[in-house]
Amino acid sequence: MFNLQVKIECTNDWESLSADHVTRYMSFEKGNARWQYNADPIMQSSQDKQAEGVAYLWNLLGNEGIALLADEVGMGKTFQAIGLIRYLLLKKSDAKILVIAPNKNICQHWIREFLSFGKYHWKSEATRESETVPDLAPVRASLPNLVSSITTQQHNVFFTTVHAFSGLAQNQGEGVNRVNFAAEEAKRLNAEVFAHIGEQGFDLLVVDEAHYLRTRAGGSQKVAAASAFFGEQGKPIAQKVLLMTATPTHSSSKDVENILRYFVATKEVEGVESRQLLKRYALRRFRLLNSKYGNHVSKHSYRQECLMPVSFEGNPNAELFFAQYQRALVHKLHMNGSTKQCLYGYLEGFESFGDNIIAHGSSEEGDQDGHHTDFNTSLDSEILHRLSQQYYEHFSEYPEHPKYNTLVRSIVPEKLSHQALEDIKHLVFVRRIPSVRELTKRVNAAYDDLLGERVASALGLKNEAKEWKNTRWSRQWLNRRFANVEETIEQGDDEGSEENDDNRLTSRVAELFVVKKKGTGEPEEYQNTICTNLGMRFRKPQSVFSLFLEPASDYYDAPYQHYYEHRSKERLRPYYSTAAADARLGREGEDLLGEYLRPMHTIWPALIERLPQRLEEKYLGWVRRNTKIVENFANYFKTGVLFASPVIVELFEWYMRFERTVRNEGSAEHRYSAFLNYVRPKLDDSKLLWYFRQSIETFEEVCDKISGVRITDCCYEWRSLKSLSSPAAFASGATSNRERLILGFNSPFYPHVLVATSVFQEGVNLHMQCSHVHHYGLAGSPGDHEQRVGRLDRLYGKVNRQLLEHGEARLEINFPYLAGSFDEDQLASFLEKKHKANANLDAGLLDNSDGQIGTGKADNWQAYLVSPNSQETVVNDPYPAVGV
Repeated sequence: MFNLQVKIECTNDWESLSADHVTRYMSFEKGNARWQYNADPIMQSSQDKQAEGVAYLWNLLGNEGIALLADEVGMGKTFQAIGLIRYLLLKKSDAKILVIAPNKNICQHWIREFLSFGKYHWKSEATRESETVPDLAPVRASLPNLVSSITTQQHNVFFTTVHAFSGLAQNQGEGVNRVNFAAEEAKRLNAEVFAHIGEQGFDLLVVDEAHYLRTRAGGSQKVAAASAFFGEQGKPIAQKVLLMTATPTHSSSKDVENILRYFVATKEVEGVESRQLLKRYALRRFRLLNSKYGNHVSKHSYRQECLMPVSFEGNPNAELFFAQYQRALVHKLHMNGSTKQCLYGYLEGFESFGDNIIAHGSSEEGDQDGHHTDFNTSLDSEILHRLSQQYYEHFSEYPEHPKYNTLVRSIVPEKLSHQALEDIKHLVFVRRIPSVRELTKRVNAAYDDLLGERVASALGLKNEAKEWKNTRWSRQWLNRRFANVEETIEQGDDEGSEENDDNRLTSRVAELFVVKKKGTGEPEEYQNTICTNLGMRFRKPQSVFSLFLEPASDYYDAPYQHYYEHRSKERLRPYYSTAAADARLGREGEDLLGEYLRPMHTIWPALIERLPQRLEEKYLGWVRRNTKIVENFANYFKTGVLFASPVIVELFEWYMRFERTVRNEGSAEHRYSAFLNYVRPKLDDSKLLWYFRQSIETFEEVCDKISGVRITDCCYEWRSLKSLSSPAAFASGATSNRERLILGFNSPFYPHVLVATSVFQEGVNLHMQCSHVHHYGLAGSPGDHEQRVGRLDRLYGKVNRQLLEHGEARLEINFPYLAGSFDEDQLASFLEKKHKANANLDAGLLDNSDGQIGTGKADNWQAYLVSPNSQETVVNDPYPAVGV
């Protein structure tokens, strides 16, 4: 345990702050204004540490002018920073703060956290201050735009990205020294800032993921521009600087020195050991999660690392392909003298898109740190491309890869039971950028076989199911098999899914339920299918079945008495769910009212009565608190299950089998009531019930922490869920709309599997539903590895909920590898390096020898795997908050 040598005594106008004093203004327990700080080190929770963090950072900034918040991943560093900012604005209402985050997505996350903090954590009653959050400027992706927004003098907190420093010279032509130009432009913008906000500059500068600034050598535009803008060689841009990173020594022992040199005189830090710098400037504590039994546990109690060896056993064709590849590789090594690094291509698999095997670069904001551990092509890419084409020409299919196959089998269940759904979310990290696409395609194909067989069974396709499967669940085949009759329900223009990043990667079965826009091609491709028509029955307000997923009229169990009759072209058209929503909200529509032959119920009462008591009380609390919350939740749940979950297949099965029993007998109202009676006995083991429970469990957190949607926004449509129709999705440098993926993965809905490169390695919360991470491609360093796992190992996520409910949890960390190959050697070396580096990483340190993966295979390397320690002792923080 390390302690500061001197107790911090604040100087200038930043009076000393204690953790008890912090508690007067803010609570770190959501919604609990009575929460108080507990100073007992044995009984302390992470919330107590966050209160200490605000006080200690305030005092450290007052004494040194700079502080490094280096808490372990998932400790709530952003909330501590926001607490500090709020306290600064309390003391100085016109303070100006600049927040620099890696990319726009993380800036938006900051804004959501500001809103959440003001709503649930700021004790406005105690301080008699306004409940409004600080005035937040919009995110500015470029420095010129940022400086322009400062001129309005209307905001307190401004946002920009680290990437902005790399873009100052992007429009310059040939012959321009871009590094010098970027530095001069940044210097000019620095002067403009002082001209607009005064000679004092910003009151506070906050740099999130500060290790992005660690690389000082190489003469990059980013370093030159950042140095000039921060005023490294002149007047500092801010009076105080807060740096934030969970891995201050990310890849080199000089990282801390390199980061601090932007803001501290070189003579103060140059050549000083990282340990001494961290003692002076840093705060680093370990994450503690609350448990059912009142104790607090660290990562050592629940992290479980698992090996996933794969081989060619039972797959002679794949082994033959590998032998041919090895032969070609030996020839290439002999001709070119290449290193073993060229093996990375095969070890991460290969693509089966034919001529598109080498595709999709990663140049986009978010990759500004270089992420050299990701690569688009390897030295063996051309070999793999050529051989896979030859294989296809001979066998009429692309070669299999055992590492792909084993991973896909491990993350796609054989049956979507309640037990399987509990572990349905998987986060997969790769290094080779095209692999995100191939893995996504294969996972979706596996889900297609799982769900397609259910659709075929519901249609009574016994002998023809295999034929349809061989077409990869073709929409054309289905429409040719069933002479499709278009539904008479009007379609509107809001049911088509958004364009996907690549329609070759999407689920073919999910597409059967999507309304296609009219276009060119065969009619069977874009016309509705029997599946599409079923989906429209449950979505379109003109269908009485649109009542099925509506809340009860009193939000508990009361039925509906009326529907609308809308006059259109001399005829009356019924509108059911629209009338139901107006009845709940007390609105009067302009259409005529029609009366049901008998009161109409929905499926919600049957779902509510099957909720565990804890969740039923949570739901009824929403009803009592504000029915707009239930309306928002209803939109969220209905959109999710109909567009972004396997529930649509379950509804299809129920309906098709139900129709065979009633044979279109009776009126639409009669058939709907009969369908409700048919479904109720099937709910206990249904996917519909599981998604209802899970949606209630995490809805508030999805609103507050992930989407930024006001929980009382009863008109919010959750349109982004409509485009998440596939079980698997990918995130790489070329991925658009990352916010959509983050929302979907943190919800119970699709994607169930998210395959990502290092663009989702840092600053992204993916923890609400997932406790399985797979390192398909190894991280570039132990620091990168810890950042990856930190996407799931966070406060208030799935692991935290398991601990609170059961007293134990598992965060599963998997390593797929090709046994008996260089892949095994590389994994063995990495685990050894990580094992040796762990103690240093926990202390925010790193030896230079720890930074990179080697290829030497350690003896008994499996012993380096991490397993839960049930006898965990008290873990001392490396750089604690003292004197607060």
